Amino acid sequence: MDNRNSALPRRLVLGCGAASLACAAAWGQPGGFEPLPAKIKLTPENLTTKVTINGKGLYQFVVDTGADRSVLAREIAEAQHMPMGRPVVVQGIIRAVPAETVPVAELRFGSFVRDNLQMPVLPRAMLEADGYLGLDAIGSNRVVFDFKRHTLDVVPPIPASFVIRRDNGESVIAAPGVEGHLRATACRVDGVPTAAFVDSGAEVSVANRALHAELMRISPAYAATREIELTGITGGMSTGQVLRVQTILLGNLEFTGCELAAADLDVFRIWDLADRPALLIGLNFLRQFQTVSVDYSRKEFRLRLASSAWVSRLRA
Repeated sequence: MDNRNSALPRRLVLGCGAASLACAAAWGQPGGFEPLPAKIKLTPENLTTKVTINGKGLYQFVVDTGADRSVLAREIAEAQHMPMGRPVVVQGIIRAVPAETVPVAELRFGSFVRDNLQMPVLPRAMLEADGYLGLDAIGSNRVVFDFKRHTLDVVPPIPASFVIRRDNGESVIAAPGVEGHLRATACRVDGVPTAAFVDSGAEVSVANRALHAELMRISPAYAATREIELTGITGGMSTGQVLRVQTILLGNLEFTGCELAAADLDVFRIWDLADRPALLIGLNFLRQFQTVSVDYSRKEFRLRLASSAWVSRLRA
């Protein structure tokens, strides 16, 4: 691509401010880290899509790009008198829990319909939503998060033959993977090659222990500054270590002055990333953009900057 015809330079350099694990809202004000809370719940807030179950609803479901399987709130199953079926294990971001399943004849969201599903059920108080849509429901489609308009949509993928102009303010990042486990390989954390994946079911962003260990080999300055407690929707607790990094490169985006948590979460093992440097990109990172899309057919992430005023400086 000829960069002279693109609205995006080869690299955008953005400052990360405080009050966020990955990148803060105060772009252009790098550094100035504020203490993270002692406890952080890795569940998303206020980002749901409308779903009907067996023609009834509308229910509010979280779209979880890090979950293999969709989950239904027990209260909905009971209200619709669904018979409880065989037990399964629901794997959360931190731990797995046993659950019963119920037959769902029709699950509808947007223009998509999924028929004859066996969905695990968990209490709504645990989910903090009416349910979760996982990769089994999303399929090979595209999830679009519009943080400017506070909307979330599952839409058909962009056709492979469709040529997209690269001068529309979007950064396009290749994300190879199988069975919906898309990961960006064009990611470096202070020079360490890192596999990065988008987990919209996590409110915050987390590095795995392998990444922290690689950084510690570079310098003891990456030693944890303190510990925090991480919890997920299936309960359980993981102790995270807070560390500071100077630069996160993601495609042609460069974020500076970032504070991360490092933790051994089950999600890294599920994605076969427990033993190599990896970064879970949560919503606190993604909310810094106007729109973020995860295209499972084209296997790519698309991130559109919300405002050019957030760019602290540009490099050609």
